[in-house]
Amino acid sequence: MKLIGDTLLILPELHTDNYYKETFMTEHTAKPNQLNSGLVWLTRMLLFLKNFNYCWIITCLLFNANSLFSRCPCRDFFNSEIKAIYNAKPANHEKQLQKLTALQEKMKDCQLEKDSSFMYLLQKKGVLYFKLGNYTKAIEATNLSVQIAKDCINRRGYSTLSLVNNFYNLYFFYSESGQQTKKYETIDSCVAYTLKGNCGYDMAIELLKIKADYLFDKGDYSLCKKDAALGSAIIQYYHQKKDSLDYVVSFVNMQANTLYFSDSTATAIKLLESKKLQFTQSGNSKYTGTFNNALGMLYINTKNYSKALSCFQQAYVTNKQIHFGPGCCQNLMNTGKLYAKYFNRYNDGLTFCSAALKYAAASDDSLIIFKTTANIYVQKKMFDTAFALFQQAFNTQQPRLNETTVLQRSFTFPGFNMLQELTDLITDKGDALVQQYYFTKNRAYLKNAIAVYKKADLFLAKIKTEQQLQFESNLVWRRTAHSLYEHAVEACYANNDLNNAFYFFEKSRAILLNDQINQQRWMADADIARQAQLKKNIHNLETSLNNHAATSREYMDIQKNIYTTGKELEDIFRSIKIKTPLFYQDYLDSSFISLQGVKDNILQKSKSLVEIFSGDSAVYVFTVSASKQSLIKISKQLYDSLSTNFTNLISNAALINKNFASFVATAQSLYHLLFPQGAPAYGSIIISPDIKTFPFEALVTNSDATNPDYFNNHYAVSYTYSAKYLINQFAKPESNTSLMGIAPVEFNRYPGVANLTGSDASLLRIKKNFTNAALYTFADATKNNFLQHFTSYSILQLYTHAAGSSDKNNPVIYFSDSAMYLSELLPAHKPITQLVVLSACQTANGNLYQGEGIFSFNRGFASLGIPAAISNLWDADNESTYFITELLYKYLQQGLPTDVALQKARLDYIRTCGSKQKTLPYYWASGILIGKVASMESNKKDSKLFIRVGIILLFSLAIILFPLRKNLLKLNGRK
Repeated sequence: MKLIGDTLLILPELHTDNYYKETFMTEHTAKPNQLNSGLVWLTRMLLFLKNFNYCWIITCLLFNANSLFSRCPCRDFFNSEIKAIYNAKPANHEKQLQKLTALQEKMKDCQLEKDSSFMYLLQKKGVLYFKLGNYTKAIEATNLSVQIAKDCINRRGYSTLSLVNNFYNLYFFYSESGQQTKKYETIDSCVAYTLKGNCGYDMAIELLKIKADYLFDKGDYSLCKKDAALGSAIIQYYHQKKDSLDYVVSFVNMQANTLYFSDSTATAIKLLESKKLQFTQSGNSKYTGTFNNALGMLYINTKNYSKALSCFQQAYVTNKQIHFGPGCCQNLMNTGKLYAKYFNRYNDGLTFCSAALKYAAASDDSLIIFKTTANIYVQKKMFDTAFALFQQAFNTQQPRLNETTVLQRSFTFPGFNMLQELTDLITDKGDALVQQYYFTKNRAYLKNAIAVYKKADLFLAKIKTEQQLQFESNLVWRRTAHSLYEHAVEACYANNDLNNAFYFFEKSRAILLNDQINQQRWMADADIARQAQLKKNIHNLETSLNNHAATSREYMDIQKNIYTTGKELEDIFRSIKIKTPLFYQDYLDSSFISLQGVKDNILQKSKSLVEIFSGDSAVYVFTVSASKQSLIKISKQLYDSLSTNFTNLISNAALINKNFASFVATAQSLYHLLFPQGAPAYGSIIISPDIKTFPFEALVTNSDATNPDYFNNHYAVSYTYSAKYLINQFAKPESNTSLMGIAPVEFNRYPGVANLTGSDASLLRIKKNFTNAALYTFADATKNNFLQHFTSYSILQLYTHAAGSSDKNNPVIYFSDSAMYLSELLPAHKPITQLVVLSACQTANGNLYQGEGIFSFNRGFASLGIPAAISNLWDADNESTYFITELLYKYLQQGLPTDVALQKARLDYIRTCGSKQKTLPYYWASGILIGKVASMESNKKDSKLFIRVGIILLFSLAIILFPLRKNLLKLNGRK
């Protein structure tokens, strides 16, 4: 007997085996001597092999004794035990946990802590803890299971299904324990590992729907749309089950809703129409009702009110037949709103809202019904009833909630999923107070309205900062904000409240641009490089989606990659916030610059600021100088007519030449409309436009049509995204001013695009002003060379072609090898650039995002932290562009600020161009300075300094050498 550990092992008795001898005797018939000698040899071999065979048997027994007889059974034993304990009937969770804990200790003794069975045990313990209400222990056990599962996947290539299961469980654990952030982070992890391992789609699709609903509720429409699109694609390939159509309807409806709020009505209608057959063929009337209600909302956006009404009525009939109360509620509510707001049938509107209230089971629907009813009573001038209903609407979310207390609530309160409606509710209350003022002429109502609008603005700021929305989603909210600010500016104008008016003016422009600049400022180069690469990947993936049908497998694979790459991009942003608290502090900054702040920090005696707010019903012009300020209201129809006619004439050489008298009259009228009391004292003027940008420099200030006196004769003009933009901190180059020049010259690869002959020669002339300059011309003027090197130069000069729009709905610049779209402006380093001179067509043009401005190339460079750009508003004349640009650098080298340098360059051009036609504003007014005015470090001053230093050194050397020379001469004389 032999002891191995604590196990008694009895070795079997050895027995003689005659097999080999018998085999040998039957197979060999050799001679006796040969037989004897051969037998001796073979007998020895057989004995050896026999002993080896027994040794092998003993070794195998010893090797397996540990698993056969010790207290460390095999993995299958543990798996069976875990399953038996967990599924025991009747279930006693505390006893089950005790048994699993005991089994856990045994597994530790057997050194199985990293084993998949251990992971399985922890997963079951997590579920049991959850059932007992111990969420902390449930999360702790499951997170440990997650770590082991990840280790097993990395080391042994196991399936990701175990991780999908764990994250699915964690969602519910975090949900019940009230950990909202982690709850939704686990959904991301669950979906990511589902896509990575191609498994667990039934769990992922359920959580993805929950996440899409959550994103819509928090106002992150961009991410919601992407997740809903991914969900639809997953169902197409991996989730063909009974509930598939429910998910399809939910995801499609979610996509349509996000497009509705994003003002992409045509796209949303196209999406719903493409799914119409699938909905109607399902035979489920609930789907048809949902479909028609969504279409009705979209038709309101297109002002097709009769078709919208028809959709709501069809949806109501369908939902009533199947007794679907929530659907009936929404259909009646939308019908009531339509009758009151667009058909002015107030009593019919009230009747339908009252009927909708009977179906309202959720507080969300009640809020909308009370708000809609209140607005109808405002239209009926029954203000007391209206305000009582506004309060009832607030009460549906929390008792005694109002525009003040809502700012004190976290986004976990019930109204969290009604952010858009709560914003509209606060704004509508402010609008009601303004209407009450117009009805009663009591200014107290105006003051109250302005206070309410300010609360609405703070609520929007709270959403932006605390919800941490995607940039595209924030753009949607900026459109909502612009509507609020229009109402607020109107109230301030009526009350002659200039300080608050300026507050709303500033809040209405380029808020997101300031966020981008702050983000860029605090990011490390490594983060910028990684972020740029991921954004490029996402851009390429989203572009490639257009090449595949939504029903194709390739489309699904691209959606997977977009999702996982997007999550990686979010992780970078999240890590930056953790590593750099100051960045997060700047990101959350919702402060503004006051009127006094503008006077103290931006304007001097010779500077003025003009801000324009273009609303749906009126245009407001705010003018600020060091000594005074004014706010005027002008006709939107007249402003739009004059500015459109002015732009059409000035941007067409043949048209302005043929209709010059008409142009001068338009330019005069527009000037007097904007400055009825005359423009501020001569000097520098900063213009902050809203929707339209046109060259103020070409406005005509006198009444002599034969000899127009242009604005440019008296003012150095610059443009800015907002007053606050001008107080941003921008990076500055450590060395002297350097220049990077780009001139492809030839554009044969682009059909219809003319060559820019002479642009390379102009670059060479400009280069003479710099001691450090790099020029890329002809084949060297590539997109890659530009993106790789431009961040290292303080001034960029681009002579090329561009367009404010393209087939990709994106501004574009052409290089020698390929085109660069605005979305591709993603450098891998922080730029030290101070000025970009975009001597290319339409570089100041792009897509308009209401409440944020024009997304052009100059704004793209500004978002990278480049303070100023000179961009063209139309297709400029080549020769005049070269001439003015070269003059610009001449004056910059003299140390003049950029606005004055550009003004003088234009004046010099007009005086010396040698042709009366070339003096037309078409030739000299296209390029405008946008951003922060500054003086460039002069290289000529540097060279003069070197000369002066050299002279001083030579003089000093002469003083030192002169006595030595005299001594040498004396010595020579002695000789």
